[in-house]
Amino acid sequence: MARTVLRRARREQRLTQRELAERSGISQNVIARYESRQQQPSVAALERLVAACGLELGWTLTKRSGPGPDLRFPGPLGRRLTAQRERILQVLSEAGVSDPTIYGGVADGSEPVGCTVYIAVTPPAGRDRIGLMVASGHISLMLGAPVRVLPREEMLDYGYDASDGVPLIPPSDPQP
Repeated sequence: MARTVLRRARREQRLTQRELAERSGISQNVIARYESRQQQPSVAALERLVAACGLELGWTLTKRSGPGPDLRFPGPLGRRLTAQRERILQVLSEAGVSDPTIYGGVADGSEPVGCTVYIAVTPPAGRDRIGLMVASGHISLMLGAPVRVLPREEMLDYGYDASDGVPLIPPSDPQP
């Protein structure tokens, strides 16, 4: 978006990058990086460049027509988890488990390098662990990250208690 705004403003005024650099005090090399998407300008830098073109940058907010994004998992891995949520719930349902809750870096938003997604579930009584291992593998492939699907009571062994978890299903959604 910044690239498009900057190029449009510069071209409307028939300015070269060098001329815009002289007017704005921002080097031509930096302007070239902005326009080639190699670097993203700050809002202040973009406003300064647009003003140097004799224009003003305007901002508007509008209401969304549909539901907003799920902000419970804000990091890159969390966004992938949210995007794949329906498929993940299907895999967990096929494994016969319920009440999935996310723990670890995805749940707290830290997402360190190599972050493992911990999914605590309630398995049916007498069920073996193979279904959980298979579900872990499928979900790991979907997310491109390590995943551990574990019985809820084992989360204490990993240093997490119930208050650390974030339900995979938003409170307003019914579980499939």
